[in-house]
Amino acid sequence: MIYHYTELNAAKSITENAQIWLTDYRFLNDKEEFTNGHEVLLDALNEYNDYSGKYPQEFIDDIGKAVEFIRDRGSNEFTHNNIFVSSFSRTPDLLNQWRSYGMYCIELDEVFFRDDEVVVLDCHYLQDEGDALDYAILLIDDHILPNLMNVWKKNKALLSLELSSLIDIYALSFKHQAFFDENEIRFVISCSPDDDRINFRTRGNLLIPYIPLAFEPQLLKSITIGPIDNQELACASLAMFLEKISRKVRQEQDDIEYCLVVENSELPYRKI
Repeated sequence: MIYHYTELNAAKSITENAQIWLTDYRFLNDKEEFTNGHEVLLDALNEYNDYSGKYPQEFIDDIGKAVEFIRDRGSNEFTHNNIFVSSFSRTPDLLNQWRSYGMYCIELDEVFFRDDEVVVLDCHYLQDEGDALDYAILLIDDHILPNLMNVWKKNKALLSLELSSLIDIYALSFKHQAFFDENEIRFVISCSPDDDRINFRTRGNLLIPYIPLAFEPQLLKSITIGPIDNQELACASLAMFLEKISRKVRQEQDDIEYCLVVENSELPYRKI
């Protein structure tokens, strides 16, 4: 199971609409971590030499040129896809998550991962520079090189653009060690700037781009109420709401056993 900590309005919207919102990463709070991850991946690509005869020399040479081009001229040379992200945790009922993101936690079945367009990133919490490079090399082996090879076979001229986009995506894998207990997993979608799915919500004086991503309603298993005041009253109204949603899913999806349950955090409430 995976868990999404959020506030009540968002939890209600996710449950009613059976969709989550992925936000343009440029509007997230951890842009510095993205920048660091970007540099780590470029460094790892510079040092990488374990091609093990799996790839033709021309392909290897072209990667070297692409890395040099990206580092010298910067990714602004390209018209990029937009990168959208939504964050989840593998840990339920975690105090730091309640404090940081909101007092409602949505539980989803991991089957939700099975979407070819969604890149699923298990966040890696950096211990030191060597650890960062080691993990970057794993990403290069398992994901970046195979994807690049497919693109290179079809159109060699697109290699630099594709590499730049892949670096943007996998740079989001890296997080500071201080957030280790979050046990975070990220859903990432890359799409063109003119994609019709891009919507906008407001936050203060900003418009925040996002993409709604639908999921099968049966994959939603429970909502946990965090350590709040009047938890018993909150539980009563949430239970009514979830029963209404459950009835709708049973009728529309022909799933007579479906039941969305409400749970309470086991952590004690403390008034600040």
